[in-house]
Amino acid sequence: MAAETTFDIIIAGGGTAGCALASRLKAGNNSLSIAIIERGSDDHANPLVMHAHGRPQLEGIGLDTPYSSAPQKHMDGRIIKLHAGNLLSGSSAANAGFWMRPDRKDLDAWAEHLGGEEGSERWTYKSLLPHLKRIESHWDRESSGEAHGFEGPFKTRTSPGLPLRDPVHDGLASLGFEDNLDNSNGDPFGTGRHCDAFTPLRQPAASRYDLSGVTIILNATIHKVLLEKMGGEDVRATGVELVDGRKLFASKEVVLSCGAYRTPQLLMLSGLGPKEELSRHGIEVVVDSPHVGKNFFDHSGIFIPWKLDSTAAEAGLALGHPKYMANQTFLEAFPIDWMTIGALDPDGLKEQLQKDSRSSTIPSTHPLLAHRAHYWLAATYYAGGSIIGEDMPDIPMDGNYITLNTVNFLPTSRGSVTLSSSNPLDHPVCDPNYYATHHDRHVLREGLRQILRLAQSKPLQPYLLATGQIAPTNFPPLSLDSTDDALDARVRKSAITIHHGMGGASMGKVVDARMRVKGVKGLRVCDTSVFPAPVSATPMAVVYALGESCAEMLVREYA
Repeated sequence: MAAETTFDIIIAGGGTAGCALASRLKAGNNSLSIAIIERGSDDHANPLVMHAHGRPQLEGIGLDTPYSSAPQKHMDGRIIKLHAGNLLSGSSAANAGFWMRPDRKDLDAWAEHLGGEEGSERWTYKSLLPHLKRIESHWDRESSGEAHGFEGPFKTRTSPGLPLRDPVHDGLASLGFEDNLDNSNGDPFGTGRHCDAFTPLRQPAASRYDLSGVTIILNATIHKVLLEKMGGEDVRATGVELVDGRKLFASKEVVLSCGAYRTPQLLMLSGLGPKEELSRHGIEVVVDSPHVGKNFFDHSGIFIPWKLDSTAAEAGLALGHPKYMANQTFLEAFPIDWMTIGALDPDGLKEQLQKDSRSSTIPSTHPLLAHRAHYWLAATYYAGGSIIGEDMPDIPMDGNYITLNTVNFLPTSRGSVTLSSSNPLDHPVCDPNYYATHHDRHVLREGLRQILRLAQSKPLQPYLLATGQIAPTNFPPLSLDSTDDALDARVRKSAITIHHGMGGASMGKVVDARMRVKGVKGLRVCDTSVFPAPVSATPMAVVYALGESCAEMLVREYA
């Protein structure tokens, strides 16, 4: 550990947002002394990290931490693993690497959640666009410079054209999805090319952002934020205390970037949170902040494995087949060609929202009744592992199977992050409360029906075995004749998390428009826990933009 014990700014957490924030802040004001405190190690160059296919093995070597969810009341009491990276670079070194931007309406809704608070316009799509452009070197150099950047630290790429590319595309087209030549310009609807951030090696945050001049303290778990009462009701963050008792001080700010699972926990361990929750664990209440740990949510989805027709399987169309494995270009690509984003019919959706609100007067201006990116639909050219849910037969990675999948992008179910104890080494209790609303059940049912239509589409029929749908033990295969109850039962048994924990320290509730924790001076939050509402995308690009935006604010404040 460095000899210094006092810095201008301490960033708690060296993950996706933390690395972006530290790098841009140092570049913007070199005179600032900045420290990143990371509970994990610096293993971002580990071959299992750098190669996408090593991702499932990261848990076994301690670089990917599974947080067991609370038993999910609306998913038959299942306990679901919620994964997060446990190393410098955070989940950018452990995720699937998808590079997506959400529907612009999702980000505009963030500003609306702030209710006109000063600075709320910073979170509109228009305001975040310069940061989204700054971070990318977009794969298509012919794309509009108004929408994309070409000199950023993260190079994106698309599929090289895998063997099932055309049949899957034509199957999606037969369902009515139009081509979207640029699905990452704030208008993601229709079928666009899958895009990720591999080159083909992974690009973890710490490898792409310049952290020279930043003090990085590794293998250091924070116990709590040090808070000083200034007289009256004023409270100031002055640093952090580690679990081994060491104290590090910040003369200007502490920024929490520990992620949606750990940041709410650290706030509560520090005495910032709901009075009842803190008192239950014997923690002194410094600021009674009732919304800490609330408004926690996650993307969930369902993945249906399908066996290929024997003739198609012999052609080497899926990951695991010797012919597929012999093609180095295929091996270096994520096994997916297309990402399709769909909106639901507002009439059916309105009925579900009425059930959830117990009102018959849902206005037509309700934000979810607009043309929104409610779900994704995709075909992935392998099957197996944790993506297929519970009680499934073993599926060998032999090139005989693909997976059709759908994800609920705009869940209305809300859960919580609470403390399991006052010990910072214990995991928090994470309860996403999946599938709690009629809205969310409707979205995944409709997504499942789209999967079934895709499987029966004329372009895919020659490739999928008619009886090839794989179902859990004691569950019949689904069909377009399946009832809502049957679809719900399948979701409860087989739906999974996409590991996109968000909320818990939300803008407008826990932090203000400048990401400052309400009731405390010198303390901010910069990670997915500040999301006030979901985004219709894998969140990595938005998280980088979040870090860049926070850095811009701090550079201006400490100029």
